[in-house]
Amino acid sequence: MAIDRRGLLRLLAGGALWPGAAGAGGRIYLSARAAPAGGYRVSGFSPSAGRAFDLALPARGHAFAVRPGGREAVLFARRPGRFALALDLARGAAAGRFATPADRHFYGHGAFSPDGRLLYASENDFDGERGVLGVYDAARGYRRVGELASHGIGPHEIALLGDGATLAVANGGILTRPDLPRVKLNPADMAPSLCFVDRVSGRLLRQDRLGPGLNRLGIRHLAVAADDTVAVAMQYEGPAGEAVPLAALRRAGGRLRLLEAPAGAWRAMKRYCGAVAFDSEGRTLAVSAPRGNLLAFWDAGSGAWLASARLADCCGIAPAGGPGAFTASGGAGDVAAVRVRGRRVETAAVETGFPRGSRWDNHLDVAPGGVAGGSGWWMVAGGRWPGGRPAPGCAGYRPLTTDHYPPASGLSRRPAGP
Repeated sequence: MAIDRRGLLRLLAGGALWPGAAGAGGRIYLSARAAPAGGYRVSGFSPSAGRAFDLALPARGHAFAVRPGGREAVLFARRPGRFALALDLARGAAAGRFATPADRHFYGHGAFSPDGRLLYASENDFDGERGVLGVYDAARGYRRVGELASHGIGPHEIALLGDGATLAVANGGILTRPDLPRVKLNPADMAPSLCFVDRVSGRLLRQDRLGPGLNRLGIRHLAVAADDTVAVAMQYEGPAGEAVPLAALRRAGGRLRLLEAPAGAWRAMKRYCGAVAFDSEGRTLAVSAPRGNLLAFWDAGSGAWLASARLADCCGIAPAGGPGAFTASGGAGDVAAVRVRGRRVETAAVETGFPRGSRWDNHLDVAPGGVAGGSGWWMVAGGRWPGGRPAPGCAGYRPLTTDHYPPASGLSRRPAGP
């Protein structure tokens, strides 16, 4: 990833290094990676202090669900993997491991209920050729307690809306099997959709599609703003020479609307978007296109195209605090602080404390302050900064133990995995 180091110097000289890039608020970034010496890892870092933790994985990881409170997160295996790893972010250690049943596998994403009790994970019922949302009870060691229909094929990213009751589900529409893990079995008959599902009853509340002639646009990734605006990033399975829109927005109560961009931008993305994120203010939308080495940005309010930046193999993208501020990671081993100022994009290198040859995986997720971890991390026991000053909002690690458990009327009971 080519980082503008002169840009970093300009930011420092002008006193404009934005809060997220400096690690303000104690945020920690989470990602899976491939280590230079071989093997797969799950790692955390702070832009202000570098490495937080680094743990071995049995296979390649994909993305995280951060438990409310920010002290725990779950990493899911990359499709068609079946393992998930619960992480105690306060100690920088594994808290447990669980798996899907043998006739299911993860799609790599999940979301927690508002109280942190239940975890919903996108899964493949490959024998039934349908998508499901596995439901796991975090208070009982992530025991699988049932599943909901995703109301589509190939559910990938899922997120909870602001009402705490509705799950947004990106059904990519692509049929796959674990014995043919990277083969797309139904490209001509894809039926992607953005579905809104009641997380208790499993009832389909609404289903949005892109319209005739766009069924090969797989809806894979999504992000939800504070006002429940949903952004989706897509992957096109049609002819290689076609340049089609790869991102869309849906306002709360509205319809899914394709975003506009210069034709050259869509072509440069090479039919593949890897992740999508709003900035912390909900004003700027970022979409990554790793095959095109491109980050693209839109005004989240108007949907207007803003700018793009070329970053090698960049896929992970997460808000960094402040308007237009993001942190981006790439498969070439670099991490960048990115700031969008109108139609101008500034980038600067971030030191993570990990080897230069690390290949960061597809997703970069963020947990709020109050975490601690391995060498170089800035938090000490008792929730205090070095020197004894109390850290805001940190009272030590307290697992969520609420006894609330919503009625499971929509769950079909299935046994837990091994």
